[in-house]
Amino acid sequence: MSIRSSISLVAMLAGALSLAGCGEDTGHEAADLVLKHGTIYTVDDLHTVAEAVAVRDGAIVYVGSDDGVAAYIGKGTRVEDLGGKAVFPGFTDSHVHLPDGGASIIGLGLGGIESAEEVLARTKAFADAHPDMPVIFGAGWELSLFPGANPSREMLDAVVSDRPVILQAADGHNSWANTKAFEAAGITAATEDPQNGRFERDANGNPTGTIREAAQALIMKIVPEPTLEDVKTYLAAGIDYQLANGITASIDAAIMADKNEEAYLAAAENPDLPERVRVSLLASDHMVSSIVTTDNVPATLETLEKRRQAYRDRSKGRVDAEAVKIFVDGVIENYTAAMVEPYVGTPMGPEYKGDMNLTADALNAYVTALDAAGFQVHMHALGDQAVRSGLDAIEAAENTNGTKDRRPHLAHLEVVRDIDIQRFAGLNATANLQTLWHFRDAYITDLTEPYLPDDVKRWIYPAKSFKLADTRIAWGSDWPVSTSNPFMSIEVAVTRKDPNDPASTPLVPEEALSVNDMIKALTMGGAYLMNQDAIRGSLEVGKRADIIIVDADPYKVAPEAISDIQVLETFVDGKSVFKR
Repeated sequence: MSIRSSISLVAMLAGALSLAGCGEDTGHEAADLVLKHGTIYTVDDLHTVAEAVAVRDGAIVYVGSDDGVAAYIGKGTRVEDLGGKAVFPGFTDSHVHLPDGGASIIGLGLGGIESAEEVLARTKAFADAHPDMPVIFGAGWELSLFPGANPSREMLDAVVSDRPVILQAADGHNSWANTKAFEAAGITAATEDPQNGRFERDANGNPTGTIREAAQALIMKIVPEPTLEDVKTYLAAGIDYQLANGITASIDAAIMADKNEEAYLAAAENPDLPERVRVSLLASDHMVSSIVTTDNVPATLETLEKRRQAYRDRSKGRVDAEAVKIFVDGVIENYTAAMVEPYVGTPMGPEYKGDMNLTADALNAYVTALDAAGFQVHMHALGDQAVRSGLDAIEAAENTNGTKDRRPHLAHLEVVRDIDIQRFAGLNATANLQTLWHFRDAYITDLTEPYLPDDVKRWIYPAKSFKLADTRIAWGSDWPVSTSNPFMSIEVAVTRKDPNDPASTPLVPEEALSVNDMIKALTMGGAYLMNQDAIRGSLEVGKRADIIIVDADPYKVAPEAISDIQVLETFVDGKSVFKR
């Protein structure tokens, strides 16, 4: 169905249902908040569009017409005339890193920079502004800015040579360091590459500056740890950023038993935390190889259960830790994603297929044990083999533990074969898509397509195929890997084009989603993954009043203008938590 005909259907349903009033309560006690004269997309099962909504004690008590809401307006009611503006349920970011995102705002953030020269200039300016900082650490630079995704240490030496500099790439799977950093960490030509990691080297074996995957742990040890108060500040900044983007709930994708966890446990004790968060527990740092084996699954599970219980004991209702994150593989741009067919033209040779971070037996045993303990499984899976193995593990858990409401999800899904796309719905697995990546940027044209067999390129970032296979879709930003602006992600999902270049060639255009597909992924899709779809994700009587007001209607503007939409106000439980 076209976008235009979808809007027409929504409009007809609105005429039939919103004027009748969509479930008002019969008490007619005055509401705390009334929004009226709006275009209110309820995202209920009938796609109802209403004019007004009323909120009392944090819950929705009325959705319907402007005439009908009048009965809920009393002396103490805050009434907001929307002037026709669009209203949606609060969005859920189903894959994000909140403390890291906050740190990127406060510290040396290198995201969004479009040239290597600017990355270096910003690094120099930050170092000059912080002369007493013993190690300069930053994050967010794009691998595609450098030939072969392989910047040299000499480039950093030219701008900062008096102390170590370590810059982690936007994807979190690669880092870049200067000579002082390698010296401080004791990394030389004699240093062996760890399992699931490597140092790029010259002909003599000397590290050239770029560090991949698990090797990052060997150099990150020289970065001073932030204090707990620092991390609390980062987390608060991350939540504020999400609220400004209309995101009222987030799934933090990977939290270790470190200061990030301490900050979350402290935040969990705040009953008025302005965002709902599900923490995905990570057994250990994903950069450390051989985290989970068939032998250590019981001990790993015991530790994870103790950590989950700490959240259950301390949370006042806005934070839980019911999920566990598993990095099944790496990323395609450094050839660590696990593929069914060998990569083409890599330095690893013609038979190289990338790496699984766990053996198939260990993955099956781990997922089965987590599932039996009632954990939700949240998997990082980019390569088609990693996706297949992740689904195999979910199937193994179901075969062992029986059918139940387990809600697993696989994130990123950069290459997925059609045969595996068809398996998601039967396993009740959700496709957690980062749709902002679904266009032909340099990561695709320079670092992905040249290294994949021709028959695989059709399956780069599938999206609509999931929809056609009746797979539930959720949306995640992976911020600070990329912005958490949801409207930019909606635009790319719809156009499959660079949001800064509407004339660009789309990436596999037959995989485009509709605006309506994305709104459902942002609302009910994410609420479902947090086991909160019964209380939020749509604007219906009895649900929590997590609501956003935006300055333009994504159903009505040109697709190329969707990314320009801004959130004007965000409410959680009917309380305004952000206003532009």
